[in-house]
Amino acid sequence: MTDDQVERLIWKEIKRRGITYYDMTSLANHGVDPTPEAGFKGNMQRIRANMFKENFGSGRMKELLCVGEYNEWEDYPPLKVPFQDLFRFWWNRCVEKGLVVDDVLEDIFDYFTEQMRPPQEEQEQMEATMKFDQVLLFNGKAANLD
Repeated sequence: MTDDQVERLIWKEIKRRGITYYDMTSLANHGVDPTPEAGFKGNMQRIRANMFKENFGSGRMKELLCVGEYNEWEDYPPLKVPFQDLFRFWWNRCVEKGLVVDDVLEDIFDYFTEQMRPPQEEQEQMEATMKFDQVLLFNGKAANLD
């Protein structure tokens, strides 16, 4: 999919589900007034549940783009857009490249530095077993655990 196709698909899903700006910015378990511009009068009658089950943007995008019925317990549901296309869309339209490039290069540098690390010699391990029959617990006397 092209970036334009990805964007059109996301807008189509937003419109199909009737999602408003207030759904996007409110917590999932809070009510949403879909028309706050109508004023305070009668707003209690207008309040409805948020269209999203999830609170965070990544979860909401999974909800929006999942294939079939969304399951909040599935970490990575199948999406209507291939991940490579989402990544490219993110890179081309959402990211401040200058802020990300340094992190990417730092991670690549760390990877190669770790690959170049000389082999470590086996280090002697400290004895970590405890002999409870020799532990003083009360009044300087050894505990009788029998």
